[in-house]
Amino acid sequence: MAQLYNKRFLSVIDLLNIVFVFILFIFYFFSLSRNPYGAWPVAVLGFSLSLVWLAVYLRKNKKDGFPRTFWEKLSKIYLDFYPLIFMFVVFESFFMILPYFNPRDYDKVMASIDFRMFGVYPTVWIERWIRPWLTDLLYLLYFFYYPLPLFILVYLYRKRMAYALDRSVFILLVVNYGAYITYFFVPTMGPRFYEPIMHLQTKALNGIFLAGPIRDIIRVFEPNKFDAFPSLHVATSLTTILIMFQYNKKMFAIFIPIVAGIWLAVVYCRFHYVIDMIVGAAWVIIAFAISGWVYDRWIKGEWAPYFKQK
Repeated sequence: MAQLYNKRFLSVIDLLNIVFVFILFIFYFFSLSRNPYGAWPVAVLGFSLSLVWLAVYLRKNKKDGFPRTFWEKLSKIYLDFYPLIFMFVVFESFFMILPYFNPRDYDKVMASIDFRMFGVYPTVWIERWIRPWLTDLLYLLYFFYYPLPLFILVYLYRKRMAYALDRSVFILLVVNYGAYITYFFVPTMGPRFYEPIMHLQTKALNGIFLAGPIRDIIRVFEPNKFDAFPSLHVATSLTTILIMFQYNKKMFAIFIPIVAGIWLAVVYCRFHYVIDMIVGAAWVIIAFAISGWVYDRWIKGEWAPYFKQK
């Protein structure tokens, strides 16, 4: 079966994306009785599948050698960034499905777990350390999470380590998609939106010049607010440094303090409960081990790597 797909230029990353879209279709089907968006989610998910088809088509018709024409260069850019483009499109569709698939939220549960663990609400306790310069720094670190995986992925790409790059992207997708699915079953908004804690958070997170604009950007590109449990900021950053440890230990050492800052930022900036972070880290331990084993056992050598450079 794998060889059949390889002949059709369908990579395991494409297959993973297709499976995830069909899972979202199932979630949409169960939300139909409450969903006010009609056929719009179907259109968006259909568009997501067309992104996969375009990647398969471009790979099938890709010429050997360095791209020369404008369209060849544009095709190469799309193929290089297609996994990120796909993830962005499907993530932006969640607000049309998730609240209607599961109308309950679990903020009360998560807040109570934090309180039982620490005897205080961490986002309230940490207010004693709020400073404008620190707020700017931690918002910047929080935002730095988004391009963080690119550092090791670009390194692997430039070194032409096709299977290492393919394996790393596969693991990152499994980590992200597993968290995305959890959002639908345990929708949680985080302490910045949970009213009982909001009333206790008396200090505004005012920075000098960065915090406000970054907060506005996040607000625009995060239409779905039920994305706190588990913390992908913790899960993806931990996955990234584990990949760095495997392939570039110098990069791993450089990024350790940055990742630590990201983890501090998710609580300081009131995006996550501590339990979100703990479960995010636990999920990585499971997903990293299992998806890495699956790739090494069933995928490597059977499927052509998506990022194979001719």
